[in-house]
Amino acid sequence: MNKKIKVNLLFKPGIPSARKKGGGDQTACKMLYEALKKRNDVEVYYNGTLKEGPYDILHFHSLGDVFFKYAKQSSDSKIVFTAHVIADTMLGSAILAERWKSLFAQYLLLFYNQADAVIAVSPLEVEKLKEMGVKSEIIFIPNGIDLSLFKKDEKLRKEMRKAFSISDNEIVLLSVGHIIKRKGFDTFAKVAEALPQYKFVWVGGIPFSFFSGGYGEIKKILKDPPPNLILPGPIPHEELNKFYNMADIFFFPSRQENFSIAVLEASAVGLPLLLRDIEEYKAPLSPHYIPWNENDVIQKIIQLAEDKSLREEYSKRATEIAKTYNIEKTTEATVNLYKKLLGIL
Repeated sequence: MNKKIKVNLLFKPGIPSARKKGGGDQTACKMLYEALKKRNDVEVYYNGTLKEGPYDILHFHSLGDVFFKYAKQSSDSKIVFTAHVIADTMLGSAILAERWKSLFAQYLLLFYNQADAVIAVSPLEVEKLKEMGVKSEIIFIPNGIDLSLFKKDEKLRKEMRKAFSISDNEIVLLSVGHIIKRKGFDTFAKVAEALPQYKFVWVGGIPFSFFSGGYGEIKKILKDPPPNLILPGPIPHEELNKFYNMADIFFFPSRQENFSIAVLEASAVGLPLLLRDIEEYKAPLSPHYIPWNENDVIQKIIQLAEDKSLREEYSKRATEIAKTYNIEKTTEATVNLYKKLLGIL
């Protein structure tokens, strides 16, 4: 039997609040970890210590000084970065990001250009990384979704609607993510106010306190939200499936994404996807979602909310997305990359 590949998956962001609150990048890392544990050709660690090494592969899912510590003492390890963050990611995520975007790009290159391979999670991100100046090999491997964790459950739907005093015939639109400008929380609240006949639920919290993008505007909304806007706050990842199941539509107003884990989770539950019309979604997700812009968003929501057959059609399309990006498929591609770097493929 061949020797197992010893892999250390690392999520230790340099920003303490990011370590605590995490996000899609941490979710992707943990989901990959769970998938790798099931394989017989990999010995995997999550935030493994240097004493537990040496490792064949150091696979980073975050940025920070921890990278330099591991890289310095693991000279024989192959280094992989999953690029959950590019320069554009900071626009609307942190205050005044447009002023220091170019500086942040140089910061990213300190990490990405020391890797043996950089994983881009979408086709568009491949081009963005090249434009940014990444010289390391760039490989497209999308995020994956564990279909055993996220699935349709009518019992959960009834329980959650009862818990939030929502009747079965009311239409619920859900979004999941940090409450920041980039994620489009301002748009979500504005649309909720314009459509009082529907319920809107946003799961998530403010990640960086007053450093968060759009913080002032967001605080005003949170102080006096529309009565049909439900804000349960940050929810542990293992409980998110309940919230997806209480919804009828996944309404995602994010202004920039690389490859959203939340979209995959919603797809696995079979929620019709109403996604802002941005370039990042087109190659990996078309034609399985409904794009919208600021001019037609109200019309698109009403059309989908009032047409059950249309919701059923896009529910089926959403499940096709989840099948395409099953975590087992994306994990296989990741392990093949490890083997290629180690010269055993």
